[in-house]
Amino acid sequence: MYFAVVKLTFEAMGKTPADRKAVRSLAEKLRSRFKVCASVCEADEEQGTTAIAVATLGSTEERLSQSLDAISEFCETHGIGRVESEQTLLDHIDAISDFNAGEESE
Repeated sequence: MYFAVVKLTFEAMGKTPADRKAVRSLAEKLRSRFKVCASVCEADEEQGTTAIAVATLGSTEERLSQSLDAISEFCETHGIGRVESEQTLLDHIDAISDFNAGEESE
């Protein structure tokens, strides 16, 4: 089992309440269509950028990568504009237990 955490940053857009609503609506659409955890990055909103964080699980690395590509494409075609940058952490789920074991030994 693999996990991924992705931060999708979009091109600059306005700071109106309608724009914020559109970003939140996109996060909700991602949650319902792709069965992922998706949330607007509030700290980025305060700095004037628009970003959504997505977390998901997949049975294989290839399947997870395909799902992330589909999410990025969906954001560009149904969302609020072009994805400017994409930061991805993709790893095997066992890496989490290895990380926790390292913290306990300290």
